[in-house]
Amino acid sequence: MKKGLIILIGNFLIFILTGCSLTPAVSTPNGQQQYAFSKSVWITKDGGKTWTNSNKAVNKPTVADINPLSLVFDPKDGNVVYTGLRAGGIIKTANGGESWESLSFKTDKIYGLALDPNDSKIIYASTVVGDRGKIFKNFDSGTGGNWNEIYTAATNGPLVVYLTIDKKNANTIYIATSDNQVAKSADGGVSWKNIFQSKSPVIKISLDAKNSKLIYLLTKSGEIFSSFNNGESFDGLSAKINKTGFAAAGFSVMETDPSNANWIYLAGKPGIIRSKDAGQNWEKVVTLNNPQNSPIGALAINPVNSKEIIYGASQAAYKSIDDGKTWTTSQFDSAKAISILKYNPTNPDIIYAGFVGE
Repeated sequence: MKKGLIILIGNFLIFILTGCSLTPAVSTPNGQQQYAFSKSVWITKDGGKTWTNSNKAVNKPTVADINPLSLVFDPKDGNVVYTGLRAGGIIKTANGGESWESLSFKTDKIYGLALDPNDSKIIYASTVVGDRGKIFKNFDSGTGGNWNEIYTAATNGPLVVYLTIDKKNANTIYIATSDNQVAKSADGGVSWKNIFQSKSPVIKISLDAKNSKLIYLLTKSGEIFSSFNNGESFDGLSAKINKTGFAAAGFSVMETDPSNANWIYLAGKPGIIRSKDAGQNWEKVVTLNNPQNSPIGALAINPVNSKEIIYGASQAAYKSIDDGKTWTTSQFDSAKAISILKYNPTNPDIIYAGFVGE
């Protein structure tokens, strides 16, 4: 990317390229200024047949090269999407990705985002302030810059690396920290309690789609745990995975099926495995690519059709409509690696893909 320097010579403005910068603004037919940033978010509106990069901004972004770490849909309006960036804060689209706007937020790096399932004006964001992990809450769709701090780490160092909400109980929030803690709030972030400590950081918390008392944890080291009682106690699942012939190591992606109770997927360098009985038994989903060479970085299941699965590896996406028996492929014009795949909950023909660089 190129930086720019504008200088005045006589009556002419000259734009000189000097390094990394935004594409200069252009005027749209309605007179609005529009900018372009890196091709890091892609959208398909025909179920994966064609993909378009979504890189237009209607207000000037703080960074040219965006790297999305989190992406959430408004549960009531699929045209509204929020994306948390590694640098650049939060961007939002209200028109299905046609353009994005940067929200006024306190910090630059956003690890996690979550929307209240009953009132999507309420947003939670986990971030870092002065090397200390924090969570902020907003009540007006991220506008106005009115973010209230609801959680802080005790000292510099620990970060809030994952954040999710119970869709059946909007006041219940789960977070994971970089110092191996999992905490829970039952009152919308007013108070918190630790519910689990692992040997390495938990990188994903997933709740069963039909029974939110069933919670899964995936750690950075590849351990998997489950709880059947709202996180009051946890049991390890790695031994059960090993007994079925799969090595419980190298997984970095975990997703629960949006339609079926007790269905859970794990993915990563070993490929994809699936359990239909809450982790007691596992089966392999045969991938088209070799995950040892290009580990799977993202996976999603159609919210209304469990036979439709999509996964991403490096710069490609693979989609199956027959439960993983056959796959179609899509290649992206990006030097980054795919790390996010999300179905629009109100229209599953629409899928978002997010890419991050080194």
